[in-house]
Amino acid sequence: MRLQPVPVNELDEALHWWGSQEPWSRLTSSSRLSALRRQFYEDALAAVGPNRTVKVCTYVFAGRGVDVEGSHALLARNARDRGWTVHRERFTDEATDGPLPAWPQFDLACRHARSGFVDGVLVHDRNAMPVSDESYEAYLRWLNCHHAFIAFLQPTFGGTPCVDR
Repeated sequence: MRLQPVPVNELDEALHWWGSQEPWSRLTSSSRLSALRRQFYEDALAAVGPNRTVKVCTYVFAGRGVDVEGSHALLARNARDRGWTVHRERFTDEATDGPLPAWPQFDLACRHARSGFVDGVLVHDRNAMPVSDESYEAYLRWLNCHHAFIAFLQPTFGGTPCVDR
């Protein structure tokens, strides 16, 4: 996890009386969101239980040069390697020039998970979700309320999936 220094003007005045010269630190925004996603992911998997297979849908943000079919196939393979079932629907948003539009397919994938059709949305990584940090956190919390999750592609070593979540 990454830490960033806390500016002196944001410190609580009650802390100043300790007289500590050590700098105060806090999690960066990306570290905080990563920890939050991981906790919600663990909670959602625990809610699925051991007697049922986890179902996921795949989401790809198709920037320039992205092989959409290959990306969905890689996500589906990763899901099967984890013992998960891949839902027949897949979701793809295309990158556009100009101002950021709404990302209807990402929203639809999350609604799919929230509605119980799948347990989670499998994406490549945080950069594959075209939403701001505030929106991303709202999606995480919204899905958590319905025992759903966002999962990232697991790295592979030597052709086998990494077993560490």
